[in-house]
Amino acid sequence: MTTRRIVTVLDQGRSQSDGLATFVVLAWGTTWLLALPLAAAWLRGLPGEPWRIALAGLSAFGPSSAAFLVARRQRRLGAVFGRFRTSPIWVALALLTPLFLHLVAKLVHLAFGGRVTQWFWLPQTSAQVAALFVFSLGEEFGWRGFAHPIFLRRYGPILGPLATGLVWGIWHLFYSIAPDGSFHLAGFALTVLELMLWAVVIAWLFERTNRSMAVALAIHAGGHLDKARVSAEDWRLKALTLLVLAVAAAIAARAFSLRSSGEAC
Repeated sequence: MTTRRIVTVLDQGRSQSDGLATFVVLAWGTTWLLALPLAAAWLRGLPGEPWRIALAGLSAFGPSSAAFLVARRQRRLGAVFGRFRTSPIWVALALLTPLFLHLVAKLVHLAFGGRVTQWFWLPQTSAQVAALFVFSLGEEFGWRGFAHPIFLRRYGPILGPLATGLVWGIWHLFYSIAPDGSFHLAGFALTVLELMLWAVVIAWLFERTNRSMAVALAIHAGGHLDKARVSAEDWRLKALTLLVLAVAAAIAARAFSLRSSGEAC
């Protein structure tokens, strides 16, 4: 069965023609299928062979490839992939937002007697540098370019981004399996929650810049620019990082709601 036929079958019988369900199934399915060989090897205690690692790398493009297939069928590729124009200041702000929020959490941690062993976790290897571009390009045209406007239209300025973040978080299922074969449900749930909050922050920046994909790509890259690695033992810094993100999400949601209400008047 061809890819076009799969898209057609998934869309049949739907009362709405936005293609969201088709996109989610394709984004999850493509990524999980390509990430499964490496995850299966790790679960069996085996090292990742080069072909498994290569497929896992390609799996990052599941959301953007799904967005391309559905948007092409709907003849709206330009709306999903073609909006980049914005001020360079907004792009820089988006890129630095994750570093700033992580820095705030560390300063609060330090103020309460905690110890900060490293202030920033900049990329050290070629793989980490590649992640800045691979995951941003592979994901953002799907999550923000395609899914965000539909979720926003369906559920509004708060629930819409949260729904985008939920789908985004679940997408990380196979990425939550560690090389030693371990899978921690609590850690995966925390990832889902964190990405739901990030989706709200990104939504405000994305809408504020007239849905510029340059901004969406920049803030996603910023998340990989400083991964904010926190050891499992340092639960206070981990909790503070999540709390700072929650406050930022609340402020963004408030600003986004007021902006949406003003535009509706």
